[in-house]
Amino acid sequence: MIISIGPFHHKDEKLQTMEKFKVRYLKSSMKRANINLKNLVNAVGEMEERINCCYVETSHGMAEDDFFKVILMDAIFILELMFRNVNECWEPDDLLIADQMVFIVYDLVLLENQIPFFVLKKLFKLVYPKLSNSFSLIDLTFKFFEDFNVQKIPPKNVKIEHFTDLIRIFQLPQLQSLPKRQTGSEMVTLSYSATQLHEAGVKFQVNSSKCLLDITFDFKNGVLEMPCLELYDQTEALIRNVMAFEQCRFGEKIFITDYFFFLDDLVNTTKDIDLLCDKRIIRNYLGDNKAATSLVNKLSINVSWSGINPNYNRIFKELNAFCEKPWHKWKATLRHQYFSTPWRIASTIAAIILLVFTFIQAVCSIIQIVPIV
Repeated sequence: MIISIGPFHHKDEKLQTMEKFKVRYLKSSMKRANINLKNLVNAVGEMEERINCCYVETSHGMAEDDFFKVILMDAIFILELMFRNVNECWEPDDLLIADQMVFIVYDLVLLENQIPFFVLKKLFKLVYPKLSNSFSLIDLTFKFFEDFNVQKIPPKNVKIEHFTDLIRIFQLPQLQSLPKRQTGSEMVTLSYSATQLHEAGVKFQVNSSKCLLDITFDFKNGVLEMPCLELYDQTEALIRNVMAFEQCRFGEKIFITDYFFFLDDLVNTTKDIDLLCDKRIIRNYLGDNKAATSLVNKLSINVSWSGINPNYNRIFKELNAFCEKPWHKWKATLRHQYFSTPWRIASTIAAIILLVFTFIQAVCSIIQIVPIV
């Protein structure tokens, strides 16, 4: 929307306004660190082979020198931007940058807008030598993107490839607790939507977890617990980029993709979204549940799904089995039709009492008519 990072969108005319800020930030960084341009160019040159391996098409129509110039300029801009934002040390000519920070931050997490993190790490040590001794780049990065860190994951021992990778990590449980995917196993699909599950007696509850993968189903009590998912205008782009990254990088470890396949199985119509919103499992800030339904259903289109998350596989089996028991449907029908509100409960009790009194009256009438032998 605002700024191009890396070679993919560098020539986009509508993004050229920010190029002048990159030059200013480069000069400011060199002045603060008392370092010349040649040293920075040499530092990037030493990583030439590694950088080339990070892009499918290395230069994208640019000369090799121009390509590495883009990498250098954009990397320094990102470092300087994070430094100024986190430390609130904006300069007078930063007004446009500061006003557009919300859009810039979302641009910085797009998969086609990435600089390899190892490039940022090396340049960070050159441009901020004093800061790097006490405050690492990963600390600065976590501080800059703290609004996305819903689980409050500490930066210690976290290794990332780039910012899209970081956004994915923010949504995952601790790495040691990630489930092993089952390839070659039977892939079970959910046969019922959220409203159908609800009609069959499944109770939806939101849990307190901030991790999207934290989904549980209690078969005995029929309770499906899920974390809350908030849907904003930027959510679709954010999710699509994380899913695209999983598709091209992680093969079978597509845990975020798993979650949205799960959600897609639950949502078929706006009634399903209505139910999930009513249970606070989804908070829809899009203004329209039709838009939320469309978003959820479109995310899985043209996305491959290999292997299976064993936790979801088990939940799908148990939900299907739960819905196929007639007793659960009968209990759900009684609860929904006769005991869903205080008024219905009162009227149902009144009807039962009336029925009992009618039965007693009928028995008494029969006793009076038929002589006792």
